[in-house]
Amino acid sequence: MKYLFCLTLVVFTFSIQAKELMGNVANKNWESAKNASSRLQFIVESTKIGIFSSDVDGYVKEFSYKADYDEVNGILKNMQITFAVTSMDTDNNDRNQKLHNMCLSFKKYPQIVINIPGPISIKKMQTYQQKGNVLIRGKKKEFSVSFKISEVNKSFLLSGNTVWSLKEMEIPDPSIAIATLSDEIRINFKLKVDKKL
Repeated sequence: MKYLFCLTLVVFTFSIQAKELMGNVANKNWESAKNASSRLQFIVESTKIGIFSSDVDGYVKEFSYKADYDEVNGILKNMQITFAVTSMDTDNNDRNQKLHNMCLSFKKYPQIVINIPGPISIKKMQTYQQKGNVLIRGKKKEFSVSFKISEVNKSFLLSGNTVWSLKEMEIPDPSIAIATLSDEIRINFKLKVDKKL
C-alpha cells in the first residue's frame, strides 16, 4: 500500500511538472507566411548561365509543433515540427511543382518531421547548439541547429538557423543547364510557442 502511494505521488508530481505544448501555424499564401510571427524559411541560391546568382526564398505555409515542458525546472524537450511537403511555397508555381514532385516526391513521402530532442533550458538565455534529426523522403537524417530562446509573458520565442545539404539529405538536384542550385539549403526559423494549455 505504501509502495502504491509513493508511485502515485511520483506520477502525480511528474504530471504537474511535465506539460505538452502544442500548436498550429496556418497561412494562406507565401506573403503571409513570410510576415508571420512564427515562420519556417528555406533558402537556396540559384545561378543562371553560370553568372547571375540570387536567393530563392521559400516558406512553409502550414505546420504544427509540440514539445514537452518541465515548468518547475524550466526545461523544453522532445520538440517536433511537422508539415506537409505541399505546404512548402517558393512563390512560383512551376518551381513549387518541381520541389514537391521531383525533389521531395510528396505522393510517396507526404510529410517532413523535424525533431530536436533537447533538453533546452529556458532559464539560461543563451545561444544553443543542438543536434536534431529530420524524417525526409522516408529517411532520418541528422543535422546541427543553432538557436536562441527567450520567455515573454505566456510564450517561448525561439529563433535560429541550420544549414542542410541536398546531397546529404539525398534530395535530387533540380538544376538545369541554364540554372543551377547550390548544394546548401539555409533554414531560418522563428517560433512562438504558447505556454497556455
